[in-house]
Amino acid sequence: MSRRPRGPNWRRTALYSAEDTLALATRHEAAVRTVPAIGASFSQQQLRSLGARTVADVLDVVPGLSVSRDVQGFHRTAIRGLRNDAEVLFLLNGHRLNSFFDGKALMNLPVENLERVEVIRGPGSALYGAGAFLGVVNIVTDTSDGVRTAVSVGGYPGQDDRLAVTGNGHLSAGHTAGNLRVFADIDVWSQAGDSTVIENDGLDDESRSQGLRDVTDPAGRTRDERFLFNAGAGATYAMGDAGRLGASARFLTERRSALVGLFDTVGEDSKLGWNVFLADLTWERSFGPDVTLRARAGYDQQSTDRFFQITPHDFSAGTGTNRLFEEGMQEQTRVSVRSLTGSVDADVALGAYNRLSLGAVVEQQSLGEYDYVTNYTLDAQVRPDGLTRPEGLVDLTSGAASRRLNVGLFAQDQWTVVNALTLTFGVRMDATQLPTVDASGAINGTRFVPTLNPRVGLVFAATDALVLKALYGRAFRAPTLQELVERIPDTEYNQGRFEGNPRLQPATVDTFELGADLIQSAGDARVRLRANAYVALFGSPIVPVDTSGNIVPLRNRELGVRVYGVEGEARLEASKRAYAWLNASISRAEDLELPAQSRLLTDTPQARFNAGVTMPIGAYVNFDVVVRTGAERRNNSRSVLELIRRYKIPSYSLITAQLRTEPILEHFEVALVAHNLFDNDLRDDVPRPDRVPGLLPREGMSGFLTVRAHY
Repeated sequence: MSRRPRGPNWRRTALYSAEDTLALATRHEAAVRTVPAIGASFSQQQLRSLGARTVADVLDVVPGLSVSRDVQGFHRTAIRGLRNDAEVLFLLNGHRLNSFFDGKALMNLPVENLERVEVIRGPGSALYGAGAFLGVVNIVTDTSDGVRTAVSVGGYPGQDDRLAVTGNGHLSAGHTAGNLRVFADIDVWSQAGDSTVIENDGLDDESRSQGLRDVTDPAGRTRDERFLFNAGAGATYAMGDAGRLGASARFLTERRSALVGLFDTVGEDSKLGWNVFLADLTWERSFGPDVTLRARAGYDQQSTDRFFQITPHDFSAGTGTNRLFEEGMQEQTRVSVRSLTGSVDADVALGAYNRLSLGAVVEQQSLGEYDYVTNYTLDAQVRPDGLTRPEGLVDLTSGAASRRLNVGLFAQDQWTVVNALTLTFGVRMDATQLPTVDASGAINGTRFVPTLNPRVGLVFAATDALVLKALYGRAFRAPTLQELVERIPDTEYNQGRFEGNPRLQPATVDTFELGADLIQSAGDARVRLRANAYVALFGSPIVPVDTSGNIVPLRNRELGVRVYGVEGEARLEASKRAYAWLNASISRAEDLELPAQSRLLTDTPQARFNAGVTMPIGAYVNFDVVVRTGAERRNNSRSVLELIRRYKIPSYSLITAQLRTEPILEHFEVALVAHNLFDNDLRDDVPRPDRVPGLLPREGMSGFLTVRAHY
């Protein structure tokens, strides 16, 4: 994705003029209002006015999006009423973050290091291939010249009236010397996290009958401890007529606790680790004014180590010392995956108002390590050698599904027919290597599954102020390796597993969208209005539906899912320091395989409303208020068990308030922010609300002081 040169004040100008830029939709930066997509882009200044500390904070104010957490502590992004980790593509500077194994992405990074966050709602496979399904998020780091530092300290009210301290530090720098540019950054994040009581879990009866806790004692508390280290560096070198060469590398490591535990029990000793290494080599050269050629080679490796305590200490699974687990029943899963990617693309100016983009991508993904161990046998006895591989576990690293080759070819043409009308036509063809199975369902080889993903966009500037859009796009996503082949041996205590299904086929979505963007100005004031409506038709979606109470089968839903909705935004700018904004979205998702009375998917908010106000207090201080509101959530009803496991999460409103200074002595800024100011009791859903009826408590009130410096 190419970047245009910018002046020193581009951030403030973009913010004040109601123009935000987006490179995701066309691989070239352009104003959001004119790109052939429904998107949003948050500049560095906007990130700060939101009081956002992490990427999840930013995504939760995008219309059509909501961010929740699960019992293991992962942040999960829902787009337009649907939530699936493998269906939202996360990019870091254009490099895919989603894991080949389970589709999860280590995306919840601190915002201090970011130039902007870009979001496309809707399909993106015509440019980005598999996984750009519900939407695409690109996290762009700040590599500009100069030195930038930030320190933030604060936390949550903890137990015994003590502060659960959270702190993070940031340092980044960039420098240009002739034809050479170098840049580097580092973030360190350490948090004790909020801790809230969990009254009940799935082992209430056993724990009380064994005397592990009194009847009045809670099952435990949430734990949200986290340590994150994020470091990156890179360089670009202009080689004259030979083009521009670039190289970059990044290492991320996260160590944290599980918010609750593996599934339906509190596991306060659970520990989750995640390492990510990314490397890219890029080259770009212009051949005259009409042709630009780019090449990119990328490598990444991700390693996860997830250790779960699934029963309390001194838990007995029966009579006898060989069934007494002094440290509790435990399990651990270690996974390592790697990807190697090569791409070549070109932009060709076919005329003054026509640009053709062509490209090819090859990606090899592989599973390097898969190790699942437990300290208990299948009949719930203590393993004398501690954590050991259970009997009957299949070695996933040697199977045909453990390696996947993806090959993609794409072409896109943007043609400005007349000054007011731009047409975009694009298509991408992908061939994805997936396993083949025999009559019994056993994997016996692989084959390439082709997919064709077209894209059509019409952008009509009816006036200088009004832009209208009509869009169509198709996307696909292949099943993850976990969805295809992981099958954990079943016991009474490690419940809630998905059962891998090697027969799974890629899912598709066809999305139709209409949008409008209006900007009006009067003197120094500007108003921007945006609205869009959409219909998304999902074919053969991959959906887990619990029908057994323990092992959850995965399959393609033959009749598909239909989602439709509307989204709107408004922004009023009275001056550079005084503005207000709001957005709202309503979606309705239906599983067409069900009777009409049971079709609605309601586990994410069907309606969202967000608003914010920024106003100056004197010449040097700004006051920001952000309100996030979500509608009531309820259990889905796709099976008898989902009907039995009823829950209802009330609507919520969360308020963020912030005081921040204008630049002090041109180099320093100070911000004081309070999140969830009125300590609203926010809850998220759990997989077994019949066993954890209190659901999943989220973060309460917190406060942070941030000091920034830039030179």
